[in-house]
Amino acid sequence: MTGHPMPETPQQPIIDGATRLYVIIGDPVAQVKSPGVYNARFAEAGMNTVFVPAHVPSDRFDETMRGIMNLGNLDGLMITVPFKAHMMRLVDRVLPMGAKVGAINAARREADGSWTGDMFDGTGLIRGLKNRSISMTGRKVMLVGAGGGGSAVAVAVADAGASHVSIHDADQAKAAALAERVKAACPACIVNHGAVSFEGRDTFINATPIGMSPGDGTPVPLKGLRPDMLVIDIIMKPEVTPLLAAAQALGCQTVGGRAMLEGQAVEVAEFYRIGKPA
Repeated sequence: MTGHPMPETPQQPIIDGATRLYVIIGDPVAQVKSPGVYNARFAEAGMNTVFVPAHVPSDRFDETMRGIMNLGNLDGLMITVPFKAHMMRLVDRVLPMGAKVGAINAARREADGSWTGDMFDGTGLIRGLKNRSISMTGRKVMLVGAGGGGSAVAVAVADAGASHVSIHDADQAKAAALAERVKAACPACIVNHGAVSFEGRDTFINATPIGMSPGDGTPVPLKGLRPDMLVIDIIMKPEVTPLLAAAQALGCQTVGGRAMLEGQAVEVAEFYRIGKPA
């Protein structure tokens, strides 16, 4: 015996018959980081609740979700690719941002058993930027990527007060459709689509996955990018993408995907009413 106290073993959360469930669904789902984020929040709030991943095969989506959503101790869902648009038809109501984007990434069960869904990809980014004292008000944005993430970001930046949003995607029809959606949702914002141009723009946002994989370059050629521009990349990993590295070398202010992750965690926790009575 040395007389030194033994180090305390960290308290493991107890899962019992009264534990409430939150589930993140996707295909695949092994890559998700949300369980670690929200389980920590549940623990901090003293809730007997656990957040778990569920791999939902795309070809069995409807039948699998009917079973999951009928679990009596399920309080919430998080939705990742490729189900964000599909989930809209399975909830009872969609809040305004989800309706504007045309997709949801979170749903909660209400006291009456009904389900409410909303989209937080874009609003999470806006909150993350606000935490860094960056406002979208009056900004002229060049956005690349009209997929799920790009759609949420486009609507959110326009909704947050951007004066102009220009959208580019390799799929021109997808870019055109998103431009029409943003115009309808945010008529005060000037919206167009087409080729990438930095002329007259003060903000560039990458909402494509280009830069995530080793060997990726920048999502588009950066000719015309200026040191006075804000450059945002919503990719979570690596933290410094080829786009951000090039922009930093030029002297631009840059923001990486962590801002969206942090902002979204707060937004979704509020939506789930973590630590608050339902």
